[in-house]
Amino acid sequence: MKKFIFWLIFLIIIAGVVFYFGWIRVPENNLALGFSTITGYDTAFMESGKLNWRWQKLVPKCYRLKMYQLETENAEVSVSQALPSGDLYASEMAGNPDFSFAVKYAVTYKIKEDSLYTLATSGTIGDGGLESFYASVKEKIQNAAASLLGEEMAKAMDGGTFSQKALEGSVKTQIGGQLPDVEIISFETVEARFPDVELYKAAKAKYMENMEKKQEIAAQQEKETTDFNTKIDQRIELLKKYGELLTQYPILIEYFKTKNESLLPEGLNIDDIIK
Repeated sequence: MKKFIFWLIFLIIIAGVVFYFGWIRVPENNLALGFSTITGYDTAFMESGKLNWRWQKLVPKCYRLKMYQLETENAEVSVSQALPSGDLYASEMAGNPDFSFAVKYAVTYKIKEDSLYTLATSGTIGDGGLESFYASVKEKIQNAAASLLGEEMAKAMDGGTFSQKALEGSVKTQIGGQLPDVEIISFETVEARFPDVELYKAAKAKYMENMEKKQEIAAQQEKETTDFNTKIDQRIELLKKYGELLTQYPILIEYFKTKNESLLPEGLNIDDIIK
């Protein structure tokens, strides 16, 4: 009987030791993923509040554990752009209006659990955890918001309707589509400043009109300069011909003088030729 009790206590102790060294404690709001050099990655995450035990943990240097917090991430995304040639067109208007827009969004998001498992087991999320992943997500949101805002403003300038609320919903929807591994929990506009699109169109039309007038004036001036240079060239050629003629026949000089130069072309006198 004593021997039986001894072995029972011994087995209980052994079982307790085995349980202790194979037991995995997962902190609250965390998911744990184990990797064994024998069996590879666990088939699912281990959650807090549940009994998590892995026999692979009993083998020395065989089992590694990674913890991932599932807390939501908050980020502010700011987008600031100017409408095409806005400063140039604004110079044509009184008061030099501002044709730029600036928007600040507050975004709350988190990685989807299914995506987290795929990214973790594929090596996309390394030992650095989710910090670098969330940084890349914020950058993607920033780039997507800038691109989408530019597209929406271009549509408004082409005659489309513009609504700040509709723009916010469109940006949120499209960003969600571009980030399939992320759940967008909230997406709100914190600050927004948009230009007067109709005023921008008027400024552009006025600028183009003034440019057209300047081009017409420049073309007219160029034509007048060309005509003037042509007349100068023609007069020089005429002077050369009469100069050569009078050089060859000097007696004509006295002849022209006696005839009061009436035989010379209009605007040409004998002194211009014999200088």
